[in-house]
Parts: sequence; structure tokens; C-alpha cells
Amino acid sequence: MIQGTASNVGKSIISTALCRYFTKKGLDVVPFKAQNISLNSVVSKEEGEMAVAQYVQAVACNKKPSVLMNPILLKPDVDGVQLVVNGKPIKNVESKKYMYSDKEWILDQALKALYKLLEKHELVIIEGSGSAAEINIKDISNMAIAKAVNAPVILISNIEMGGAFAQIAGAMVLFGKFEKSIVKGFIFNKFRGDKSVLGDSPKKFGERFNLKYFGTVEYFKHYLPEEDLFFEKEGIGDLKVDILKLPHISNSFEFEPLFLNTNAKFVENIREDVDLVIIPGTKSTIFDLEWIKQRKDQINGALLNGAFLLGICGGYQMLGKKIVYNGKCYEGLGYLNLKTIFLETKILRNIVAKEMLFNTDIEGFEIHHGRTISHESPFLLYDNGKLDGAIKGRIFGGYTHNLFKNKEFLKKFLNYIRKNRGYNTKDLSLFTLEEEIDRVSDYIIGQIDIKEIENVIGL
Repeated sequence: MIQGTASNVGKSIISTALCRYFTKKGLDVVPFKAQNISLNSVVSKEEGEMAVAQYVQAVACNKKPSVLMNPILLKPDVDGVQLVVNGKPIKNVESKKYMYSDKEWILDQALKALYKLLEKHELVIIEGSGSAAEINIKDISNMAIAKAVNAPVILISNIEMGGAFAQIAGAMVLFGKFEKSIVKGFIFNKFRGDKSVLGDSPKKFGERFNLKYFGTVEYFKHYLPEEDLFFEKEGIGDLKVDILKLPHISNSFEFEPLFLNTNAKFVENIREDVDLVIIPGTKSTIFDLEWIKQRKDQINGALLNGAFLLGICGGYQMLGKKIVYNGKCYEGLGYLNLKTIFLETKILRNIVAKEMLFNTDIEGFEIHHGRTISHESPFLLYDNGKLDGAIKGRIFGGYTHNLFKNKEFLKKFLNYIRKNRGYNTKDLSLFTLEEEIDRVSDYIIGQIDIKEIENVIGL
């Protein structure tokens, strides 16, 4: 089991690397994370909702993503969280109520999923949540899981910001006697500079706690989808794409191909010379609609200057005239002749479609409560005959996530905008998810003592 000394130390990416490595060795491997708090989610093979990190890990294992790999998903909202269990939304709860009233039931659901995976597969790479010693999640996602299946634990600590040694030491002090006994070693991650300056300090430090030092991974840039939301990035290219950083933005990972091919940025205010404005998905359409209305003059200015406007999922809903939520009607942005009504039942489905701009094949997924009636030309034709989305001149949108992972569509889409905006057309700089997983895994495995990790696992 991979546990961390804090959030964002690299648990997911190191788990992904191990998933790929052991799969390549010929083992039947699957990933597992009991509980995820994330607004970056995808649709599983059962058409349930799961965090994107376990989706990537499943791909690394050459397995179809299943909700068993991430049985509990928490999606933060304006007034609490949406609790998703085994892929389906169960209820919306206040954060405090969830933390103190549902733990036993949540742990039981998580363990049932884990036991099913253990019965069917040779090796399960388990990922923890947040800090391994964090009191409020220790009894759901971390040591409670490890103790239940007697999993050997490897701690990950982020050395980039300093304090990595102290974080490992602090975690070991806070662990109980049995918990300490199943922690087998640690990895330092995100090191910047010359690793030789560490000398034998990590090894000697580990000996104080009877821990193996498995190595230090140097910082590197990757393009794997992240479960957390990161906005401090700027794309490569001349075509300017502004992705509005909504207060409750979701599925921000789907824009990675744009960062590789355009000057894409997450923004709160639109650049005057922007070429494409994107209103992304959101966990709270009504709340974020009010935020976006404060920037309507900026959107109008961009459109007057010839920019394109795209809405995805919640962003698509906002482009319409009316949104009905909890029986109350809200005015949309009014760019498209749409009306959206929110229903209790959530639509979760993988889709195959033909987009109507360039007639290319599309694969993606839908996650939404809204049902939209459009009086515009459709954007997508699904293989089941269903129509999705709308096109009106330079304004268009739809419910389908992951549009930009479709290489042929992305190439034609960007070059269509480039040509319209006076740029030369370009080929794409792209990679497949499989290729990036291989690159990342090879890099990480090359910097850790994988043979010692195999000994810990018992291989």
C-alpha cells in the first residue's frame, strides 16, 4: 500500500508506475483507493463514477476501469459534499456530518470492494489518501485499510518543499505499534537538484525507524491526468485559449491536450486577444453561473473580436437561456436557445459519437444531473441515435467530456480556429495515455530500488 505524509506528495503517480511495472512482469494487477475527494472523475465500465487517478491506474494495469477500484468518491459542493458510493450518487451531506456519522458504513463498503478485487487478482496496488497519520481519514482510507488486509506500507514524502525527513518521523511517531510494524520503507519524491547531496542520510534515517530507503525520485514534468485541480500552468503555442477557472470547476484534466498545442491558461479574467474561450464543467452550475455573469462583458468583447466560445457540461448549460434548479428558474447567458432542467437522477455513461463540425468519430463520457432541450443545430450524434449539444456560428457546446483526447477532432478543431483567426495550420503535439504511462513508469522505476520493493511484496 502506498501512503503519503501529506496530500500531493505523489502517491497516485508512484502507484501508477508500480501498476505498470508489475503488469509488464506478467502479474494480474489492479489498483484500489478506498476514498477519493476529487472533482476530476470519469465513467467506469459499469457506467458508474470514479476518480480519474484510478482510471489511469487501471489503464496502467491493462484493465477496464471499475468502481471497485474507487468505491467511495466525495465531490465537494457549495454546502458540503456529494457522496458517491460504488459509482452512484447516494446523497449530499454536510462535510462535518459525513466525517463523524458515516465512517463505519463507508469503511465497510470500501472493504467489500477491496475483498472482491483480492479474490480475483494476484496483486492489488492500494493507494492511501492525504496524510497517513491524519486523524480524520486514518480510519477510512489509510491504516484502517492496510490493517484489514495486512498490506505492507510504503510511505511517500515530498522533498521539494523541505521537511520530508520530519514528515516521515512524525508519521512513525503517530502510528500505533502494529501500524509501525507494517510500514516497510519510504520514498522521497519531487527532488530538485543534485541527489548526491543527500549522501547516505536517508538510509541512516530509515535505520532509526527500521525502515528501508527505497530511493528518491527527481522532479519531472508529466501529462497524466491529475485527481487534484492544478491551475498554475500555461500551454505551449500561439493560439490563445482561456479556460475560465470557475469556483467549482470539475474535470480540469480533460484540457491537457490543449496545453500541449496552444497557449492555454486557466483564467479568472479573459485576455483581450483570446482566440477561444471555454466554460468548463462545474459541480455547482447555479453558483458558478452568477460568477460567470460578472464576466459576460468580457465574453461579449471576445466574441466581438472574433473569438470562439465553447461550453462543456455545466458550461454548456450556462450558454442557454433558462436553467431550472430545485423548481426555480434562472436566466442563463443566453447565447444559445437552450433550456436545462435539473433532475435528481444523475446521467453517467460512456459515449461513442460523430461530431457534426468535421464528421470525425468521438469517444467520451457524460456526468450530469441536467437535461437540456436545444433548439439549435446539434453538435454530436451518438451511436444510439441521441443528439447532444448545440452549434450556432462560433458558439457551441455539449455534455460530452474528453473531447480533446480525440486526435482527429482536436487537429481539425484547432486548425479550423487557427485558420479563422489568421494563424497558419499546424500538426498536433500529442501522445497516447499508454505512451505517457510507459514514460512515467520507466522514469520512476529507474530511480527507486524496485527489487527491494518486490521483496517487501513477497515476489
